[in-house]
Amino acid sequence: MQQVQKKDWVNILFLTFTPVIGIAGTAAYSWTHGVRLWMPLLTIGMYLAVGMSICAGYHRFFSHKSYEAAWPVQLFYAIFGALAAQNSILWWSSSHRVHHKYVDRDWDPYNIKRGFWWAHILWIFYRNDERDDTFENARDLQQNKIVMWQHRWHKVILIVVGFGLPTLIGAMFGSPLAGLLWGGFLRIAIIHHTTFFVNSLAHYIGKPLFNAEVSARDNWMVALLTLGEGYHSFHHRFPADFRNGIRWYQWDPAKWWIRALVWMGLAKHLVSTPEPQIEQARMSAAIRMIETRIAAAPATAGDEVRRKLAAAITNLETAFALWRQQMEEKAQGMSRSWRETRRRSRKLVRQSRREWKSAVRLAMRIPAAA
Repeated sequence: MQQVQKKDWVNILFLTFTPVIGIAGTAAYSWTHGVRLWMPLLTIGMYLAVGMSICAGYHRFFSHKSYEAAWPVQLFYAIFGALAAQNSILWWSSSHRVHHKYVDRDWDPYNIKRGFWWAHILWIFYRNDERDDTFENARDLQQNKIVMWQHRWHKVILIVVGFGLPTLIGAMFGSPLAGLLWGGFLRIAIIHHTTFFVNSLAHYIGKPLFNAEVSARDNWMVALLTLGEGYHSFHHRFPADFRNGIRWYQWDPAKWWIRALVWMGLAKHLVSTPEPQIEQARMSAAIRMIETRIAAAPATAGDEVRRKLAAAITNLETAFALWRQQMEEKAQGMSRSWRETRRRSRKLVRQSRREWKSAVRLAMRIPAAA
């Protein structure tokens, strides 16, 4: 018999009343007292500091080790990340690593196959008695003094800084209650549900551009709401990459923040996926979506699709070899040589893209198998 999960009433009450106070309370106060410019600016400022600490900190730095950060940056993430009211770095990162390891399966804490609302918020309403409280999958984080300090004090930080700081700022403008509502409760409600959209909406709506085998989707709308975390298909395929949006124009403030840290000397060793490997993932995901059409294709059409795909694969294999070569040349200080080699590699990647996209278009004209 399946064991019935016990409800976590602390989480239920907190996640129920914070949006009520944050939205209804802020609206009621604003209706009676008016809105001054500093109030929404306080919400935006707190949202950016806390949101970046979750996206670039909890997620990309602590959970996935996408780059190395200096201790002042880690301390910033620890303090403002606690203000998100999403538990400690250690707890959050451990749960997130479990999600990646068991995505869409029973051990996935926010398994989208249990429904949109389960993945969005309901999973937090129940106690998980089977969770590993030793945090075995986060031994590296247990060696980090800032992480362990925050693990012990994150609730105190949330109360003292998360509610005290906006109240103090509000008092400076003559209205501590407005500061508490706009910078405290409203900000928490926004942070919670935008973050939760990564677990729900980004596994529900969008395109599996890089991995058609799991539910993760690239969703630009979620990216807009979460400082860049919406390119989720890419992230689940390449979780160690410091970027989510790999194109320069894709909205991913977290990657720009990380690059700025590098420029200031506060971060280094950014992990980024080679272009040929990214293209290979895109091609594989596209082929997965049309493989039944290819299998049912008439001989002539099927042979043409397979020919184009073979050409794309050959180009990518050569691009991989050139990419490794340019890395070696760069390490040896051969500036002109490695740049030329990289240019050739990128040219082959573009040729491969044209071939496999042409194959996909041709396959899509083939009637789907009954």
